[in-house]
Amino acid sequence: MILIVPFTILYVLFYLSLAVGWRKISTISSRNTICSFTVIIPVRNEQENIQRILMQLQNQDYPKESFEVIVVDDFSDDDTRSIVEELIQSLNITIRLIALSDNTKQGKKHALTAGVKSASFDTILTTDADCNFTQNWIRSYSDAFDENAMMVAGPVAIEGSGLFARLQQVEFAGLMGFGAVTIANENPSMCSGANLGFKKKAFEEVGGYTDNLFTPSGDDEFLLYSIMSKFPNSTIFLKSSDAVVTTVAHSKLSSFINQRVRWTSKWKHNKNWKVRVSAILFFLDYLTFYSVLISGLLEAVGLEMIGLLLVIRFLAQYLFIYPINKFMKGRSAFFPLIVFQIIYPMHVLFMGLNSIFGSYTWKGRRYR
Repeated sequence: MILIVPFTILYVLFYLSLAVGWRKISTISSRNTICSFTVIIPVRNEQENIQRILMQLQNQDYPKESFEVIVVDDFSDDDTRSIVEELIQSLNITIRLIALSDNTKQGKKHALTAGVKSASFDTILTTDADCNFTQNWIRSYSDAFDENAMMVAGPVAIEGSGLFARLQQVEFAGLMGFGAVTIANENPSMCSGANLGFKKKAFEEVGGYTDNLFTPSGDDEFLLYSIMSKFPNSTIFLKSSDAVVTTVAHSKLSSFINQRVRWTSKWKHNKNWKVRVSAILFFLDYLTFYSVLISGLLEAVGLEMIGLLLVIRFLAQYLFIYPINKFMKGRSAFFPLIVFQIIYPMHVLFMGLNSIFGSYTWKGRRYR
């Protein structure tokens, strides 16, 4: 019980500082400039999604001659490649298909590296085949990239119906907000490769993914840290509704767990010691929280105190999540956050332990 009080104070101060930080981030406004972009889409077994995203790129409200699309196939064994080849002939945007050929060099980072090397333009945008975006997605990046920007991190939202989808939606809104504030504070924590832009020059000067090429995840966060370290004050968060990329929530618990274990497994490789310390503190906080909750159920601690702690934690988190979820055009975060107060600590503890001792499957490949 003694530890939960200082942990709760830190918890509240942490979320209040994030709430203030989010409000300080300026919204990106239109500059009416035209930049040239190479959009890279790494794919593996995406026959269900690849046509949709390429059609969305064709429908961009942006000059067709000012962007190209490179689809990098990571040893797909479905019809992904043949679908792309057909669309190259039928769509009126520049699309190139690259296939990885060295089986010892597979995975998303190798695919992205191949795409960057083949890019015709100096500014790179990355996304995933299972994403959706507005017709002004590329234009929003053109507004964000100026002569000083080396990297621009875009927002990603989860869409779907039902409680499970809404819990994912709220969780990811919090992660995006956390990433945005830490980028603004020049203390990078996270971004998403599903919606990311960077200069080819910056990628090459930091060595791309050289230091973590064979770590399955982290293509986005490790690159973020490398570029922000090499080029201070050159990375921004793209706070624009036109830039929001959406992806469908997991419908199965197994696929959700696989994804989250993959994400959390990279924290131990993160070079930013503040991120690693934060992860450990969150783990200890939630461990202490459950110890107090169990003690309350066993009548060792008053249930009134536990209820008060839950309300205080909820309010602090809600003040942070609400405006971000609204910006992402998500449904009400109120009820999901109430549920979060009980199940999310268990989620963090489970994912943290699994990232250290467990394994996961991603794109048909098994990792430990």
